[in-house]
Amino acid sequence: MIHVKKVYKSIKQKKLLASRLEILKDVSFCVPEGKIVSIIGQNGAGKSTIIKTILGFTVPDSGTIDLREGVRIGYLPENAYYYDYLSFRELLWFSASSFGMKKADFIVKAERAAKQVGMHTELNRRLRTFSKGMTQRAGLAAAIVHDPELLIFDEPMSGLDPFGRQMVFDLMIDLRSRGKTILFCSHILSDVERLCDEVIIMHSGEVRRNLSRADIFLAQKGVEILVEYSSQNEETLRMAGCQIKKLPEHLCVYVDAGKLNHILAILHSKSISVANIQSSDITLESIFNDIVAQ
Repeated sequence: MIHVKKVYKSIKQKKLLASRLEILKDVSFCVPEGKIVSIIGQNGAGKSTIIKTILGFTVPDSGTIDLREGVRIGYLPENAYYYDYLSFRELLWFSASSFGMKKADFIVKAERAAKQVGMHTELNRRLRTFSKGMTQRAGLAAAIVHDPELLIFDEPMSGLDPFGRQMVFDLMIDLRSRGKTILFCSHILSDVERLCDEVIIMHSGEVRRNLSRADIFLAQKGVEILVEYSSQNEETLRMAGCQIKKLPEHLCVYVDAGKLNHILAILHSKSISVANIQSSDITLESIFNDIVAQ
């Protein structure tokens, strides 16, 4: 659905007019059709910039972005601004009519979109009376009312209470079940971990890692092995390709469940005694934190 290839983007620095600040550096990834893909990263990692570049709001210095021809897109920005004198229904009509929807079709689809975000009783209310969470829901409805094939959301769960977050979660699952493709950014890693088919981790304008659903699943099925700390033990484990965390008196070794027997055999051959073995706490958050710390 989306193919991003070697995209670079820089901007002029205000205080140094002769220099430029790189925002995106050789960014490449694909978003498969019918999948949910998330881009995660710290503030300033380049997430919103690459989304705006995909949408054509900003032009890259180099590289290409290919979208399937004729695809309809629904977009929710991170900080959406709507004319507050409009009613919720008028906002939906503005979005739907922009894609050439006929009034007769709109009546049904507006009701459906409002119901999907839990606000079908609020269609005639003015946006100025909406809370932040209600405005976020209204923006989601405006993004889906014209039945797009591709949904791009920038922090879709921002400002939502737990019930609102669950609504967005259920909405995305429903959209995927109907063949829609979803690309979104989020800081709520637990939701990303449960939702996504693929996760793209960005840091300092670069794609540092692309995780498949299998990668996330394997991380969750990992094992921690605790061994006595020594520089020799650390070197042995690193040579074996293990991920290691140093503790005051021990080394904590993270191992995929499928490789446990292999690593235990290495430890036995090197006479390294095992203090403890337990299920791993590795999550998307720990993977993300390790990448950011590099």
